[in-house]
Amino acid sequence: MISVVIPLYNKEKSIKSTIESVLAQTYVNYEIIVVDDGSTDNSVNAVNEILDSRIRLIKKVNGGVSSARNEGILAAKGEYVAFLDGDDLWHPEYLETLDKLISDFPNATLYGIGYSKINDNKIPKKVETTSMRGELENPWDNYIDYWTGSSSSSSSSRELLIKLGMFDTRMTHGEDIDMWWRLLLMGNGAYDNRILAYYRQNAENRAMNRLIPLEKHIPYYIDKYSKAREENISFRRYFDREMIYRLYPYLFDKRYKKQAKLLAKELDYSLQKWTMKFRMICPSLYRIYERIKR
Repeated sequence: MISVVIPLYNKEKSIKSTIESVLAQTYVNYEIIVVDDGSTDNSVNAVNEILDSRIRLIKKVNGGVSSARNEGILAAKGEYVAFLDGDDLWHPEYLETLDKLISDFPNATLYGIGYSKINDNKIPKKVETTSMRGELENPWDNYIDYWTGSSSSSSSSRELLIKLGMFDTRMTHGEDIDMWWRLLLMGNGAYDNRILAYYRQNAENRAMNRLIPLEKHIPYYIDKYSKAREENISFRRYFDREMIYRLYPYLFDKRYKKQAKLLAKELDYSLQKWTMKFRMICPSLYRIYERIKR
């Protein structure tokens, strides 16, 4: 069985169609666990309108998306957990494709399926596809984007998720990416790049492009990856590049500038292009450089 875990917070306009996209799956051996994280709108009523034996609704005090996903993992009865955000959609063949991927690559630690962005509730009838399918031994050099684009297109075994401590509840931004990285550091990922998951850009209550508190973001916890960065040079190159991109905006905010500079000193610039080091050492000059380059 595959357990579909859907964290829910104020998604009254989209949650019903999200659940219906699961109910329309060609694969039928699944359960749906909706974890309401203290919604203050009519999200719960929207779920109750279509509640049946395949759906379990868990209500909890607001603790964030990581906490909600963890509640779903612990409640899951399936051997594998597929994550779906409360405003995203799946093509009817999503779970069938995931099941085949698990069957063909049972030793993978993380399973990914292609996704794309849409601006309405319509799932494209034509499935976009290329030739990418299989187990990827080193995602850090070429393939990591397959798992970092959307949390609604990644899955893993319940046992492994629990073993790794599940989602880091300290984070409210990038917590899903943090989980995928930890899974991929333990083994290979398996991927099918047929576009079967859809991220609705115009859904309500989407996270905006705002600067969140640094302590709620991945770069604040660079130390948790210290051992992995020492042991895996490909991961260190990839990880440090990501941290540079994510820390850079904080260098322009007086609330976080000092802390961001301290964190930046922990990174290895010898594996990066010179522009990455320039970005962090002279952020204001780098902005000018970017404008000129355009």
